[in-house]
Amino acid sequence: MNLNLRPQTLAEVAVRADDQRTFGLELQDWLHTLRALRDRSAIARCIEDEPKLIANRFPEGQTADAWLGAYAEHLATAANLTVPAWTRDRSRTSSEPWFSVDAPTERLLALRDSPPAFKNRNLFTPKVDLPLRLRAGRPPVSAEQKRRKNAERQQRFRARRAAELAALRKANQS
Repeated sequence: MNLNLRPQTLAEVAVRADDQRTFGLELQDWLHTLRALRDRSAIARCIEDEPKLIANRFPEGQTADAWLGAYAEHLATAANLTVPAWTRDRSRTSSEPWFSVDAPTERLLALRDSPPAFKNRNLFTPKVDLPLRLRAGRPPVSAEQKRRKNAERQQRFRARRAAELAALRKANQS
């Protein structure tokens, strides 16, 4: 694993997190990685491997473990994927309620607006960054496949034109 590159999976985020600050930075980097993904299979690869538990690495580690589980479930639900089984582990739930905001009115909004994947893990935030942009339509195709398909299409076109031309010549000769 190259530490100079952004983490590609939640498991990599957990491996790289040594404290609350680096966990937050790595999670943000993972979200940037997620922005570039356009198909469900790539998104599924980001969350399929269970991240190592980090509760014992730093005081806020249990909350970080809950965030990893919440993000995996929330992403799977949003992308219409199967939620990974590892997210249901009780170690992925914060023992104490955690709020991303401090003001009482903002806390009420967080209680109301937190997605279920976060609420179920005792995490309350009024807004969750989920940069999911699935591409509609057909899956991506390699340049070689496009060239081959185009060559086949051109051959069919030329065969039709040759048949039309032969029919016109035959009609003119009669």
